[in-house]
Amino acid sequence: MPFQLWASYDIENAYPEPKLKPNDVVRLQLLAMQQNDDSDFGIEVTFRFASPANKKQTGPLKRFISLVRNPSYRPLLNHINATFLELTVEEVFAVQDVIITTSNGERIGYRFRLSIQKGPLYFPGCWMTDSVTPFKVLEV
Repeated sequence: MPFQLWASYDIENAYPEPKLKPNDVVRLQLLAMQQNDDSDFGIEVTFRFASPANKKQTGPLKRFISLVRNPSYRPLLNHINATFLELTVEEVFAVQDVIITTSNGERIGYRFRLSIQKGPLYFPGCWMTDSVTPFKVLEV
């Protein structure tokens, strides 16, 4: 689904909340990265939806920004559009595969793994991203 159809998401005020489904979380993160600017605000919004387990691996925001800017994840920044493949949900875990088209026309896949957060801290009942893994898109 191209971004134009769901660009009404308000990324500026976007934070994890229980009403968001896993694919909503991925859409918000991708929209934020598509609209990233010199201040890295889009990456900051994306970081809001990183689970505590993810943040334990990536470290604080400054390090997360460096990771997103590395060659594996840089194509997510200011990409042209995204195609969502089938969402898989199993109880408290979800997987959303997405194929993005970069600003230079390249197509790259990313697998988003999410989980519902438990406990009284860290957005209980909210879907948050545990990991994002790039994959090659086989062109036919």
